[in-house]
Amino acid sequence: MALVERNLALDPGRADWYSNQGIILQSGGELDRAIDAAMIKDSGLEPSKRFDVLDAGCGTGLCGLSLAPYARRLSGVDLSSGMLARAKEKQVYDALTQAELTEFVSHNREAFDLIVSADALVYFGDLDGVVAAAAAALRPNGLLVFTLEHAAGPVDAAYRLEFHGRYSHGRAYVEQLLVRGGLRPAIVQADLRLEAGRPVAGLVVRATKHL
Repeated sequence: MALVERNLALDPGRADWYSNQGIILQSGGELDRAIDAAMIKDSGLEPSKRFDVLDAGCGTGLCGLSLAPYARRLSGVDLSSGMLARAKEKQVYDALTQAELTEFVSHNREAFDLIVSADALVYFGDLDGVVAAAAAALRPNGLLVFTLEHAAGPVDAAYRLEFHGRYSHGRAYVEQLLVRGGLRPAIVQADLRLEAGRPVAGLVVRATKHL
């Protein structure tokens, strides 16, 4: 399936991108999913149920409802059987698989037009393996959309483990990985959620596989 790609309507460096998309900063992980949905919409992809879509790290299936309008076939993968049971209750997935994310996508070469990972890659430090596997799992001109916490600071670190047990990642590191994997990146800096009343700085990434 050929996907339509267009430039971001807003400057990718603007931290208020999410608010311009009509998204309200809130507690919990729902915002990551709303931002991912906005990035897909901003790509120009039509919700025409024509695409093979993977919800990578689907958890309880919160992303499934927003991905279903795009999907001819919607697949989800997660390590937790309990999470997958709750995702099944959403009744939007055609297939749900219990597996490690990188291993799963590495066995599905050129199987997907769209791969979305909301609030899942924050549990990976080194992204090289998962990004390479995702790039190989995309069809030409396919889209990879995901969120990360931003390792901002005087020195742009590749990644670091934060006190809350999740990883944050440097923007330059992410861009280099994507380009090396044959993907064209568009990255937006945005606050992902509130934790203890404070916004969590994030990177919202959309990458297109070259033809």
